[in-house]
Amino acid sequence: MPEKPHNFWQELKRRKVIRVIIVYAASAYVILELVSIIADPFGLPDWTLKLVFVLLCIGLVISIVLSWIYDFTPEGIEKTGSAKTAKGKSISEPTKRKLRISDVIIAVLLVIVVILAYPKVFKKDENKNNNEQGKNSPGLIAVLPFSNTKPDPETDYLGFAIADQIIGNLVYLRNIIVRPTSSIRKYEKQVLDPIIVGNDLEVDYVLIGNYLIENSIIRLNIELIETKTNEMIWRKPLEVDFQSAFEIQDIVSKEVIEGMNVQFSNLELQRIEKDNPGNPLAYEFYLRSISYPLTIEGDLLAIEMLNKSIELDSIYAPSYAELGFRTNRLAHFGLEDPEDTSKAENYLLKALRLNGTLLSALGNLSNLYTESNRQEEALKIAKQMMDINPNNADAHFALGYIYRYAGMLPESIVEMEKATALDPNNPQFRSLAMTYMNNGENEKALKAFKNLPEGPYSIVWQGIILFRQKKPEQAVEYFERAINMEEEKLWVLVSMAIKAYIEGDIKEGLIAVRKLEQANITDAEGWYYWAGLYALLGDSEGCIRALQIAVDRGYFNYPFMLTDFYLDSMRDNPEFQIILEQAKEKHLSFKKRYF
Repeated sequence: MPEKPHNFWQELKRRKVIRVIIVYAASAYVILELVSIIADPFGLPDWTLKLVFVLLCIGLVISIVLSWIYDFTPEGIEKTGSAKTAKGKSISEPTKRKLRISDVIIAVLLVIVVILAYPKVFKKDENKNNNEQGKNSPGLIAVLPFSNTKPDPETDYLGFAIADQIIGNLVYLRNIIVRPTSSIRKYEKQVLDPIIVGNDLEVDYVLIGNYLIENSIIRLNIELIETKTNEMIWRKPLEVDFQSAFEIQDIVSKEVIEGMNVQFSNLELQRIEKDNPGNPLAYEFYLRSISYPLTIEGDLLAIEMLNKSIELDSIYAPSYAELGFRTNRLAHFGLEDPEDTSKAENYLLKALRLNGTLLSALGNLSNLYTESNRQEEALKIAKQMMDINPNNADAHFALGYIYRYAGMLPESIVEMEKATALDPNNPQFRSLAMTYMNNGENEKALKAFKNLPEGPYSIVWQGIILFRQKKPEQAVEYFERAINMEEEKLWVLVSMAIKAYIEGDIKEGLIAVRKLEQANITDAEGWYYWAGLYALLGDSEGCIRALQIAVDRGYFNYPFMLTDFYLDSMRDNPEFQIILEQAKEKHLSFKKRYF
């Protein structure tokens, strides 16, 4: 007959199982609290606490089993006897108990648990409010270009450059979302209303300021303004020697953190303080480089400044990161020797050897690898960025970019939409519209392109979407507008090729596409689009040649290739089918491995 519940409970007590559970649970709680406290200062990975919890759960089961079987006595470890033979007494017999050391240990552990649990249990409402606030999106801030009190071509670059450096610091904080340099560049050298700009950028705070340089001293006045209330959180005058300009970014970053009441870990703070230049003039050249616009001329000027900076200071990571970014831009668009892509990669790797958590270098290297058939390496880097800051928009974009090249279109949209939600004004994230188009969501794509600033890129893509929607007359209007702008040669040639096809001028269309091929861009996706244009214009050899290059260089967006009507004339071509099968194999292999 089974034991009664009462007797079973008495048996648990007699074998000291209950005591073991209490002591173990209290000790485990203390251990978990200590691990959570030391995790950030010691830089332990995020999964450490989970691992300790699992090990403690396994240990609890083992402890319960052992305590049921064995007993610790003054004579040593003994196997626990049955209740009826234990000193000749029944388990229901009351026994007189004395205070033991084990009882004291239990009491002390319980006191420690109560102390640690007090803020979580007895201040439940307060913690609930804090948790609810934590669940909301992190604080949003825009750092606007500083204005020069006495405009001077020799020092005007500082206004944008200092803002960029402060942004570079704040991007490491998980509880802040800072608008990137690309979003605030348009406000350079303008008289700004912080509230209007804040609403435009959809942020909670705006950091503004002005500076004056006199006798090699930089004097700044900086204000942090809350946009919803138009309240100035703080105003701070700063003064540093021009030779120590790099100190500004760290000083201001810490003031912003304090003013926004942001929680941060020691590890985040260490990342902020990671890069300090060793040569003032080298830092000045670097600041000049990042102030140049993202144009062909601006890239060339920036590269010149960065080479000078590196000559003076060969261990400043941000200089190598920016040099890699600018060099790859020129190679990407076929404006320099494609071999410069390898140079760009080396610059970015050098930056990461000097600072392995430099987000700008990680993001640009991930994109470079995506475009050159190294998706696995790109994915590893993108996930590293997510570990550094899961609220980093560039990390989500990098993942979305990889997924599009691999043909994981719904997944690409999810990640790119996250990036856009975190940073809605970043022009780089316009790539989301192309993913919509790849996924057959042409209306969404058209809307997204229309919301971009007007320029050759947005105009040509609107024309392409209209053409894909079987609206050739409207498409031609957009292509003509792009051609008349005479800007960005590649987009002019794309416009000329499709316009010529619509108008039946196949010869002119092929001339334009061959010029596109001769540009010899490094981006695999670009080669895919050249293949589509060749197919559209009836040049099967050109299509096969360009498509093979695209797949070999890492573009295997198989689902889009299956539905893209540009390629319809090639569907029965045996060589085309072989390349399509290669894309399919790569797509399925990626999907099986990572999804």
